[in-house]
Amino acid sequence: MTMARTLPAPKQGNRTYYFPTLADFLWAILGLELTIVGTLYRVYIPDTLPQSMIWQWPPQVLWHWDPVYSFSLQVAAVLLTGLLGGPLAGIIAQTTFLGLGLWYYPLFFEGGGLSYLQHPAMGYLVGFIPGSALAGALAYRQRSSLNWLASSALAGLAVIHGCGLLGLVVHYGWNWSLVQGVITYALSPLLGQLIGILGISIVGLGLRRLFFT
Repeated sequence: MTMARTLPAPKQGNRTYYFPTLADFLWAILGLELTIVGTLYRVYIPDTLPQSMIWQWPPQVLWHWDPVYSFSLQVAAVLLTGLLGGPLAGIIAQTTFLGLGLWYYPLFFEGGGLSYLQHPAMGYLVGFIPGSALAGALAYRQRSSLNWLASSALAGLAVIHGCGLLGLVVHYGWNWSLVQGVITYALSPLLGQLIGILGISIVGLGLRRLFFT
């Protein structure tokens, strides 16, 4: 007995993408929801291991929770949309996310609205569209494997950062403020984004083998 698919699977192989199918729209809706949730949800990493242990029965461990590094799952959700749904689903999901955020809803990390067009991170948000599309296009060029999905996601991440860095140059110009912008919007969240790519590669591999093969 084979497990029933909850969502139609995008066709693999050499496919010419002209018009989105019902499957693309269904995956795009799921990807949009994942992107919104990933933007709002943050992961916190503590800076220390348990600091002391009281040797009694049962033993008592004192853990001083001091989250020194945090990151959102926004970029991971953007790339996961492409890995699962393909390039058209990624384009539809991220175009909708960008349009809703600019139109009215505060979906972005620091709000929303047309004023966000002047935000230093606007280039990264625009980069979600080609980044997710590239990750999806590469992911379906060959049979799923952890290395290939991770490589596809890394390629998408590179596109996002390329668009983001271009946006930072446009916003700041070539001065010392650009250096601070690169540290804030490119280097600081990079570790969390790489951790997210590892996670979505594992999740994506499991889901694709479960539903698509």
